[in-house]
Amino acid sequence: MLAQPLPDLDAWSRYLTSRPIPVLSDTAEELGLLAEVEARHGTVDAHLINEAIGNDPLMTLRVLTHATRHRADRQVTDVDTVTAAVVLMGIGPFFRTFSPLPVLEDHLQAYPQGIAEIHRLIRRSWCAARLVTEFALLHADSHAIALQKAALLHGHAEILLWCHAPTLAQALLERREQAPHRDAAALEQDVLNVALAPLEHRLAQDWSLPSTLRRLTDPDDQRSLVLLQPQRRLLTLALTLAERLDREGAQATPTLDELEELASLLTLSTPAVQRLIDNTLA
Repeated sequence: MLAQPLPDLDAWSRYLTSRPIPVLSDTAEELGLLAEVEARHGTVDAHLINEAIGNDPLMTLRVLTHATRHRADRQVTDVDTVTAAVVLMGIGPFFRTFSPLPVLEDHLQAYPQGIAEIHRLIRRSWCAARLVTEFALLHADSHAIALQKAALLHGHAEILLWCHAPTLAQALLERREQAPHRDAAALEQDVLNVALAPLEHRLAQDWSLPSTLRRLTDPDDQRSLVLLQPQRRLLTLALTLAERLDREGAQATPTLDELEELASLLTLSTPAVQRLIDNTLA
């Protein structure tokens, strides 16, 4: 476990991309059961595997990074879903590649606070993914799956920090609690020598995550700021709402400006947008 901050963005990316990514215990258990079914009956398909993995951003990262690292020379398009990655690998090779799996709860057995914080961050990601999926469906958006994955993977730098540098993650959490109104990036820079948002973008680049996922979240991608402007706004609004719910609890509500922007994007009234959000999170 890393106990001292690394000097810069390059060092952090090299360190985190070189470390194994543990997965949730529920994911490891479900995949183990599916592997037994496949060995006995040969009836497992890519969709069943996707269902077992779908809510685990850590296992999603493992699959997508493996797919990009082992893509064939003739493959010209990104593998941007777990289902597509499994189809390309084949069912048998998938289970051989991802067995055994390092389990988060075992990996952080000595750091129960880290386990709790990672589960909290993943719940926040689930919330954002549900919201942006509903927004995208109403927007009739062809990028719905990419938006869902982008929301699910949002915050993976902080999750990996808890996985591999839990004492530093704990120090950052304490600084946030001590100075709740201070700029988040400045606090991160003080504790880690790097802010988490640029680290997350760098990890996505170094892992060669699907280009659409990167373009949806990269603040420096000027082309996507134009071509994907509505999608980026839907994602940002979903993430903002999820983070506010995480911070303030069930009483958190969208601001009037957020409701009006969503209403414009989705061609709904503001009361209809509020009902959509309430029903999605119920």
